[in-house]
Amino acid sequence: MRRFLTGALPFYALAGLAMCMYLVLYRTSLFDLNAIVHGATGSAWFPAFMFVCVLLEAVFPYFGYFPGTALILMSVALSPKAVDGSVFVAAWLAIIVGAVLSYGQARFFRPFLQRVASKAALRRCESLFDAYGAYARIALFVHPNASAMYFTALGLLGRNLTRELAYLCVGAAAAVGILFVIVTRLVSSVGPTDDGELQLLLAAALVAIGTLVGLYTVWRTGRAV
Repeated sequence: MRRFLTGALPFYALAGLAMCMYLVLYRTSLFDLNAIVHGATGSAWFPAFMFVCVLLEAVFPYFGYFPGTALILMSVALSPKAVDGSVFVAAWLAIIVGAVLSYGQARFFRPFLQRVASKAALRRCESLFDAYGAYARIALFVHPNASAMYFTALGLLGRNLTRELAYLCVGAAAAVGILFVIVTRLVSSVGPTDDGELQLLLAAALVAIGTLVGLYTVWRTGRAV
């Protein structure tokens, strides 16, 4: 069970955050995302708006879960004609910039970590990363939060950033592309308003991915033994 949770918990945590934001954004009167997105899609500044939203989501850990990808989903579902290549590029760049910023802030705090954490704990983290780091790159194709966590780990462990940039560029493009395809082909029928179905879909997808990653972790560990 511990091995399963090692792989699954990060994705379950993201799903939990997504559900918390669903409750805040759709079950309270604090925000009217439909009005915000409708207003934004009619503006020439929409790509910049999307860049900022996804960037906030892609910087770990300061913003926790910001609904940047939810806004992508909503913008495509509510106004498909307003979403073009510029929005795709803006979201793609935001994920890359957010991951690099996450890496930079982790490198900045690394000396502090070395002072408060034991050498044995750091060696254990490095051994785990060496064993599972290649598989952790799957996170780059999943969600900006997961990508930011991966690059935060890279920074905290002092790993090289340059050789990971190619994976980041491809993963970010795939993540945004998958979001566009899912919405335009599967859930664009939600109509002129969104009551949180897309956010729930994202949370469910994260739970499913976490379960698969957890099962794979158990299977791989069993083979190694």
